[in-house]
Amino acid sequence: MCALALGVVACGDGNPFTDGTTTTTPPSTGTPVSGVPAAILNDLERIDFNAATNTLTVTGLTQDGVPLVNEYRAIASTFAPGYVTFTGQNDPLGRHATAFVASREGLQAGVVMTGPQFNKFFGGSFFERSGTYSAPTAPESRFDVTYYGNYAGGINSSGPITDLFPVVGVDPDVNTPSQTAYVRGLMFVNVDLNDMSVEGEIYDRTGVFSGGFADLPDLVLVEGTLAGDGTFSGNVEFDATDTNSGTPSNPVGNDIGDFAGVIGGPGGNAMAGGITLSEFSDDLENELEYGVFVLDLCETGNTDPICVNALQP
Repeated sequence: MCALALGVVACGDGNPFTDGTTTTTPPSTGTPVSGVPAAILNDLERIDFNAATNTLTVTGLTQDGVPLVNEYRAIASTFAPGYVTFTGQNDPLGRHATAFVASREGLQAGVVMTGPQFNKFFGGSFFERSGTYSAPTAPESRFDVTYYGNYAGGINSSGPITDLFPVVGVDPDVNTPSQTAYVRGLMFVNVDLNDMSVEGEIYDRTGVFSGGFADLPDLVLVEGTLAGDGTFSGNVEFDATDTNSGTPSNPVGNDIGDFAGVIGGPGGNAMAGGITLSEFSDDLENELEYGVFVLDLCETGNTDPICVNALQP
């Protein structure tokens, strides 16, 4: 994204982000399923997260250099609950990248975003399922299931300086790297197993920028469709009931992005996916966000309020 958020002056043409919506066709069940839409994948080719060794390899991100190395920093690791935080920077004048990743039940998903430098940001989201697909089963006398969990994303704006290599003795006019702003939130998704539709919400969205924390508008997932292999996709809109700062006064029907993902695990007990958003807050300018979600199926015995209510007859 050439123009920075929060009112920073735009730099002109040359947007590095892919705005297309071409979708690759997922392979048949029993083989890895990605099928990440180009608009969500954007600058990435793929990620490979190994939870056992706590390592992450990122392929395709512009100027990422070597594979990212796990570098926990307190504000990053605690700001995105449910996700492992990775950062990467090759040298004090090289781009800094932040990633939030998670894996569950044969699923992996992550989002990577670089901080601003040379008028550009680079990033994207990736998800994948390994193994066969087993569809979830609705509770007795029901036709739908609910998934819940945490959301994390990166925003094309400057974030807090917590992890940069120190720059020593350079001219103050040198264009040095910065860290990306990022966002956390809560999320739930309803899947209708009768008409194969998908919808949900990302709420309690909080962004952290170089100037501090900010409430961001809640979002809804609409017009989602579920395929027979467990992949799904749809559109993102503002939540019309949200009164947070930055939400338009009449948000209904405003298409501000896309979501896509895949269900996996025994009995379809996990869900992973990615999101891309643009122009999602009236308080920001030329903003762009890539996000990730790895969610659990609400099952009997879950005490989270979302599941307690979702499982009621």
